[in-house]
Amino acid sequence: MKFHFDKKYIHWGLTAFFVVVASILFTFAVFNYPIFWEGYSSILRIISPVINGFLIAYLMIPVMNRLELRILPFIMEKLNIKTGEKGKRRMRILSIALTLIMVLLLITGFFSLVVPQLVSSIQTIASSFPQYINNLQKMGNDIFKSYPNLEQSINDNMDLIEEQLAELQHRLLPYMNRAISYVSSSIMKSLSFLWNIVLGLIISIYIMSIKEKFIAQARKCIYALTHSKSAAMDILNELHFINKTFGSYIVSSIVDSLIIGGICFVACLFLQIPFPVLVGVVVGVTNIIPFFGPFMGAIPCALIILMIEPIKSVYFLIMILILQQCDGNIIKPKLFGDSTGLPGFWVIVSIMIGGGLFGIPGMYLGVPVCAILYHEARKRINKRLMLKGLPTDTDKYAKKSELLFKANEKNTGDAE
Repeated sequence: MKFHFDKKYIHWGLTAFFVVVASILFTFAVFNYPIFWEGYSSILRIISPVINGFLIAYLMIPVMNRLELRILPFIMEKLNIKTGEKGKRRMRILSIALTLIMVLLLITGFFSLVVPQLVSSIQTIASSFPQYINNLQKMGNDIFKSYPNLEQSINDNMDLIEEQLAELQHRLLPYMNRAISYVSSSIMKSLSFLWNIVLGLIISIYIMSIKEKFIAQARKCIYALTHSKSAAMDILNELHFINKTFGSYIVSSIVDSLIIGGICFVACLFLQIPFPVLVGVVVGVTNIIPFFGPFMGAIPCALIILMIEPIKSVYFLIMILILQQCDGNIIKPKLFGDSTGLPGFWVIVSIMIGGGLFGIPGMYLGVPVCAILYHEARKRINKRLMLKGLPTDTDKYAKKSELLFKANEKNTGDAE
């Protein structure tokens, strides 16, 4: 009797084998988390210039496309210059060069205009810090004069306060060496980050020069790895949606922050609030982070203004509240439109989860990532409901489920 192997048993055997191996590796990774995390960090450090290159290229390609496809052809047409195959290659090189020049000029102009004033503001704050402390003490004395019972209560508990302060000082001393080492390591990390940015800029030039080939190779892989042409088209459509969501979100958030920072700077000049450049930059940069960003920028600025001119801090907070209302109700809807399509509740959840896992970058990118996941979940849920003959409108599910299904069964029976 001849024995025949059944392919399906081989398939299930290999599947079971890989499941067992994956389970063992996962268990080992859970109980040896530091080893895996160190390996992951090492790999990430090695490939970080490549990642930076792709990110820089992703941000600069829209500008390059505008130059290459619209502005430069228009100029060539006006000058009656014909562009052949060599002309297109030269136009690509020229568009990349112009994009880099524009970006470098913007960065140089920003740092040359803003950084000196920021440094001057910080130096002024540091040199005048004793005066600010005296202003706060004077304000405290005025409060005590107005409320003598408060002063008496503090005096009665002064021994306890001094004891707590001494204990706090004793606890903080061991952390001073750690703070010094942390500052030195942060400087080294900053230098390494700048070097990776330079390498990433070089890599981005190469990526932009052959971006069509990269896109073609990605499409080729997708068509090769999917079981049908329609499945490949679905993946390509999803990638197009992801690109559109991230692109519009990043551009809109940068433009919004520039507008808010500029308006804040002008308002500080008008209200004669101290350090308008510093305040405008801090408010503008932190405004990139949705929902929590305005508070993250406004609180430290209000404390700095409070030490100098307490009444101006009240004006500043009122101005920030008005500015954020205008931003949330007028500027952001015009810029973002329906680029995310994410309800407010999920915006807050995405910011909290992204910030908890990845810090500030996670707070910023958590919104578009959550918007993509929300879009995919909604699309698949609606598709399953349509296959079952159920409505996709969420408002209809506010009724009791029994009534909904009875109505659906009745409609199905009438149709039959």
